[in-house]
Amino acid sequence: MEFLRQVKLIQGGMGAYVSNWRLAKAVAMERPGVTAGTVSGIGLDIGYARILELGDPGGHIRRAFHAFDEKFGTSIGHEFFSRHFIPGGKAPMDKFRHFPLQVAKALNGTEKISPLENQGGLVQLSVAQDVIERVILTAFAEVWLAKAGHSGKIFINFLKKIELPLVFAMYGAMLAGVDGIVIGAGSPEGLPFICSRLAQHEAVSIDIPMLYRESGESFQVEFNPKTILGGILTQQPINRPAFLAIASLAPLVQALAQSPTGAPDGFIIEHHTAGGHNAGPQGPMQKDNLGQPQYGREDEPDLEAIRAAGLPFWLAGGYGSREGLQKALASGAAGVQVGTNFALAMESGLRPDLRNAILREIRQGVDEAALVRTTLFSPTGYPFKVVQLPGTLAEESVYTDRRRICDIGLLQQRGLMKAEENGERRIFHRCPAGPLEAFMRDRGLPQNTEEKRCLCNGLLATVGLGQVLTRDGQISEEPAIVTLGNHLDGVCRLSSNGQAVYWTKDAVEDILGEA
Repeated sequence: MEFLRQVKLIQGGMGAYVSNWRLAKAVAMERPGVTAGTVSGIGLDIGYARILELGDPGGHIRRAFHAFDEKFGTSIGHEFFSRHFIPGGKAPMDKFRHFPLQVAKALNGTEKISPLENQGGLVQLSVAQDVIERVILTAFAEVWLAKAGHSGKIFINFLKKIELPLVFAMYGAMLAGVDGIVIGAGSPEGLPFICSRLAQHEAVSIDIPMLYRESGESFQVEFNPKTILGGILTQQPINRPAFLAIASLAPLVQALAQSPTGAPDGFIIEHHTAGGHNAGPQGPMQKDNLGQPQYGREDEPDLEAIRAAGLPFWLAGGYGSREGLQKALASGAAGVQVGTNFALAMESGLRPDLRNAILREIRQGVDEAALVRTTLFSPTGYPFKVVQLPGTLAEESVYTDRRRICDIGLLQQRGLMKAEENGERRIFHRCPAGPLEAFMRDRGLPQNTEEKRCLCNGLLATVGLGQVLTRDGQISEEPAIVTLGNHLDGVCRLSSNGQAVYWTKDAVEDILGEA
């Protein structure tokens, strides 16, 4: 993985389709080998289905799916396309079609686990074959589009918290030749080893957290590439990508660097001022008068200890400038990861009206502490940065007026109901941002739902893929939720030239300087 040490700038993997293939490709092409573009691996299957319902503008998904089918001799790309494509796109006020949720079931395909399925404390779970295929297909397509026509480096970003589709999406991205896998929002212990096995088309298992499991009990989903589509995906060799773990503090870096199953190839050290999800503060949670988690000195990374781990690392959160890069290099980092500057660039998937509203606020001199706040809105339990924009889920009135639904379910919790008389236990899938009645029916406590926003629907709305809503005869769209980092100085410079927008090229030059 020597190429990693040449990478000075990694574009952040933001949201569901904010870091889309267009943005990643633009970054990777700007300084091949020095810059790395990153696509988001979150919710690609539902995102692609909705883009197809909009008529596949530009025909890019059609091209990527055709490339998959041609490369492997399959028809699943054509089948997915035919199932969801609407020529000319759906009518603006028509709802997107229902898309099946990704759920775990017992090996027999039901939601009931019998005592016989517990083998020495280990319970194997299953995921529907069509779910696995569509996740592989869409991860392949996103990376394929990002890599087409250039020699730059493309990474893909995942949340560890979304465990169920993770290994399928990793494999799909690897089939497309992804150069790096980046994983945050949880410890990726064991995943570098899984990455190595997938590169050999070998079977892997991933642990699935399960609430209310019995003592000593564990749950796993097994994935064997040789059983997918008759094994035709395994006929061609693939390269193992670099594996980068997102961490905030030295203890996790040191533990992962010494992992008996294999260390990551590098780390992204994410400060709590970075956008999106953040690690929580050390010690008991304390909040300020706005309800924001309070961080202290113990939450600052020990860069000397991180450097001593001996693996390359990049600094994230407030390093989106030439000065930030030089500071990172002086500390021993290989470079920086930057998200916010690129989220507001023209090539990102952010809805133009939201981008323009944010840039207008910045040009008018808004205080960045007032524009971006650290919230506890996320169903994951992690702190989550939210831009304070009128009409979005940042507004209390928008949040309270929205009917709670959970029709996408990427952040659902899995757990077990109490055993029935025959010993069977039902698997439930619940979300703290979903309907209260369903959450409490599935052993949830109402206080754990307070302030929780639906990130699945909100983030899709942020990129123009929000569901159409009908209520009291009124038609509207799911409200968006926008995330950025706390440091906006780079964006201030980029948007201070009097122009309404800026491009990826401008953001790269602002950090790396002119070629």
